[in-house]
Amino acid sequence: MQKTEQCQKGRCYMDNLRNEPLDRLQQLIQDALPTPNSQLQERLKAGIEALLAENRDLAARAEREHNALLAAIGRRGIVYDAAGKAIVVSSGEGDRVARALLGRGEGGTALYYPDGNPVRPEDLPGRRAIGGEQLIDVRFILHDGQAEEIYISVSATPIVTGGTISGAVVTWLDVTEEERTRRRVEEMNRLLEGLFESLGDIVAVQLPDHTILRYNRTGYELIGMRPEEVRGRKCYELIGRTRPCEFCATDLALASKKREVIEKFVPELGRYLECRSSPILNEQGGVAFIVEQLYDITDRKRAEEERRESEATARALLDAPADMIALLDTEGRVIDANETVILNFSRSREELIGMSASEIFPKDIVGLHASRLHEVIRSGKPLRLEETWQGRHYDTVLYPVRDARGTANRIAVIIRDITEIKQAEDTLRKLTHDLNKRLKELSTLYNMSRIIEQSGDSLDTIFCSIVRLLPSGWQYPENTVARITVHGERFETEGFRETPWRQASPIFVHGKRVGMMEICYLHERPEEDEGPFLREEWELIDTIAGQFGRMIERIQAAEALQKSKLEFREIAQQGFDMIYTCYYDSGITYISPAVIRILGYTPDELATGKFRDYVAPSSLSEWERGRKKIAAGEPVEGLEIKVFRKDGSVAFLELNKSPIIRNRTVVGVHAVGRDITERKQHELLRQQAFGQIERNIEQFAVLGDHIRQPLQVILGMTELLGEGEVTAKIKEQVERIDGYIQELDQGWIESRQVREFLRKYELV
Repeated sequence: MQKTEQCQKGRCYMDNLRNEPLDRLQQLIQDALPTPNSQLQERLKAGIEALLAENRDLAARAEREHNALLAAIGRRGIVYDAAGKAIVVSSGEGDRVARALLGRGEGGTALYYPDGNPVRPEDLPGRRAIGGEQLIDVRFILHDGQAEEIYISVSATPIVTGGTISGAVVTWLDVTEEERTRRRVEEMNRLLEGLFESLGDIVAVQLPDHTILRYNRTGYELIGMRPEEVRGRKCYELIGRTRPCEFCATDLALASKKREVIEKFVPELGRYLECRSSPILNEQGGVAFIVEQLYDITDRKRAEEERRESEATARALLDAPADMIALLDTEGRVIDANETVILNFSRSREELIGMSASEIFPKDIVGLHASRLHEVIRSGKPLRLEETWQGRHYDTVLYPVRDARGTANRIAVIIRDITEIKQAEDTLRKLTHDLNKRLKELSTLYNMSRIIEQSGDSLDTIFCSIVRLLPSGWQYPENTVARITVHGERFETEGFRETPWRQASPIFVHGKRVGMMEICYLHERPEEDEGPFLREEWELIDTIAGQFGRMIERIQAAEALQKSKLEFREIAQQGFDMIYTCYYDSGITYISPAVIRILGYTPDELATGKFRDYVAPSSLSEWERGRKKIAAGEPVEGLEIKVFRKDGSVAFLELNKSPIIRNRTVVGVHAVGRDITERKQHELLRQQAFGQIERNIEQFAVLGDHIRQPLQVILGMTELLGEGEVTAKIKEQVERIDGYIQELDQGWIESRQVREFLRKYELV
């Protein structure tokens, strides 16, 4: 190693000398030796020539040794001196890689990082090594945009002598094939992974003890689990079992060390499965993994039954459509046909089978159909066409049917009656045409509606806006002027004048003519319909005039409504009844001043809350029943409730309520409340008086009965005493008591009369 370094140093110095001409070297020596004699000069000259020859030998030998060393490690290299100058290039400076590493690429050749970014000159490996950085197997790409890309692995190491960087060595290895192989391997792995995941059947990789390593996507989807939920669990555990299946393909494969296939029914899944277990052997011949494929063969197990059912279904499906469906051979003979064909041609299926097209279709289309059949057989492509037959339109499709070898040997013919569709298409085209003509009309009507509905301007301003809008709805707007006359007032577009090309429509409000709407062309236009105007334009002016009249009616109605509201508000303000409006989302929005007299609250005080808050607890049930009727959209009449006044006393209110309905939804309530406190007090007094009368009647009857009986006993006793002063005295007192009893009887009669009067006139 030391010798190599010496050779390198000597080579660097001698290379500098070698590059100088011999005369120049002699001159340098002469300058160093002031007075050399001729003999000395000859000797110096001979010595210099010998040194130069030795230097060339040393340099050649060092280069051979360097190249041999790089060849021994399979790499090429460049040796730099301390100044960053390349002093040795093993592959020659004509090498593309060497030129790129030296920063001398020609014709666009450049060095790139693997991410596609170019390598800057200051970041070349040699420059970085001279700077003290060491690179080990760093990948670069070399390309010039034309030749094939070259991938190289570069190492760069600084040469340190006595603690100072005296040079650098850059080596590289062509790894293009390695990179290509790596890419091919990655591509193959991606392909294999894609195939594994895309398989429609379940594929599992498991250990010999049934532990699942992974499933493909189909497997995870079937069991409804994520990979992390499956990994490490036994296959039988995933279907709810605690031990392996009694009949298991994996166990058979472990024993035989070859692929085993079994079929079994899995009750947990309710399916028949075909299990294919393939062992993967290790180097020792043991089973390392098991690849298990599960195929759902439930359908196959039921194949025979389903095949019979499918044949019947196929026939039903063939016969179900209203389309005519037939299967023909290459000669145009019928192989099969559905029920629609049978009905249309009034032949049985047995009669149709074997018949040729010439026996079925009219002669004028047999030749055309034959050529089309041959074209479909030749090209192997379906053919679709429309044709008219017996006054009806048909959509016919010819499909080639291929055999197992891919040869088109039969043709499926589907014929659909599209007469109604064609008629609908014609109608649609006409409607589309009419619609396009009326787009401008609708746009005009829409814009006019916006002006009417959204404008808060005066009627005069609205009329001016509408009259300016009118020309845009006609086919020649730049040649159109308009005028609206309402109640003698005129509203015109700029430059309006009456011309021979005029149309007009009266304006009616509540059935009374109040004005005229006029459209004029300033210049003559081609005749259309009844004149230069389209039929739709005559309809348009009538429509606009009608809408204009209705607009005036709505505005007048709105003004009347506003006036009515003001009158109502005035009545409400002056009325004795309490009137209020309450919305579910905003509470009480209006309450009349009568609330001050009735409840003692001002309208502002009540507006901040809900009326329910003022209802006495004893009336809440009645209030809730009324609220439910309002919520159902039903009015409430004669609802009597007790509410608290501001001073704490109780007032009786009789409420009549009606729901506020918007878009079929109850959003609030209107209510009128009448103070019936005085009435309720009078009713209470009447009830008390009636009760007293009832008690009086009862007492009169009791007293009469209790007194009469003892009087009869007393009178009987006096008769036994005979005539005398005492007897006369007793009789006198009995007569007085009897008078009192008669007065009681009269009070009883009068009390009954009063009771019957009160009941008759519902005063109680």
